[in-house]
Amino acid sequence: MDRFRQIEVFIAAVEHGSIAAAGRALDLSPAMAGKYLSALESTLGTRLMHRSTRALSLTEAGQQYLVASERIIDALLEADAEAREGRSQLAGEIRLGVPRAFGTLTLAPMLAAFCSAHPRITLNLHTDERYVDLVDGRLDLAVRIGQLPDSALHTRPLGSIRMGLCCAPGLLAPGARRDVSHICQLPRLVFTEARSPGDWMVSDGKNGAHVIDGPAVMRSDDIILLVRAAIEGLGIVYAPMFVLDEPLKDGRLVRLLADHQATRLDLQIVYTDRHHQPARVRALIDYLAACFQEAWT
Repeated sequence: MDRFRQIEVFIAAVEHGSIAAAGRALDLSPAMAGKYLSALESTLGTRLMHRSTRALSLTEAGQQYLVASERIIDALLEADAEAREGRSQLAGEIRLGVPRAFGTLTLAPMLAAFCSAHPRITLNLHTDERYVDLVDGRLDLAVRIGQLPDSALHTRPLGSIRMGLCCAPGLLAPGARRDVSHICQLPRLVFTEARSPGDWMVSDGKNGAHVIDGPAVMRSDDIILLVRAAIEGLGIVYAPMFVLDEPLKDGRLVRLLADHQATRLDLQIVYTDRHHQPARVRALIDYLAACFQEAWT
């Protein structure tokens, strides 16, 4: 049996949720699709899927084989495209994870320009402030902000992100905006997905660090929601400057402790495989690195 056809059936069964659906997607009968999948498991000597009348679920071996299989198919499609065009032609899908707010406010124009330059590439974006597992989420790469846990992931540094402490102009008199004791009494709007030490901490360069530890009036995993609540005067917010820049410019927010130093968060790309990435994935990594080098240097 055609080994690549077996792999195609396996991937399609995962994507469509059943062997019959995989057969329809590939113009095969359910029986033939099942034969391809059984032949693949027989060749590998292991079960890739648990089958029931209602659903399919991957075994641990199946999860690992799915990642490798998708790379094989991607590489084959890329090689076919290069042969047809007679030159290197970037094409196919890139599955990219990005923090929701950073993706919306900073990455969107960069990614749009990349897609315009490479019209045969499709970006499939997963937006989440949490650190989604790349294998479980079937992601090629992810942009991450903050301290990373120890893992086998490879990283490409992009720079760092400044943090700021802000509130609505009417919440605190101008003379008190540089006073830590006044600010520590104000209610806080707390981002629950913060990933680095030093959250809500500022340094004056003389007397050391100060922790802003007033009562929490709101907690959320949506930093844009918290910034909007700060604009409405509900409390103070500690957030990345890419979220705060616009409301600071138009006066809806004001800086607190502007003469203090706040935490800087690492910005990086993470990916699972350094040596077997499709050319389109390598191109996106290099493109984003170049964008941030130009913008932040």
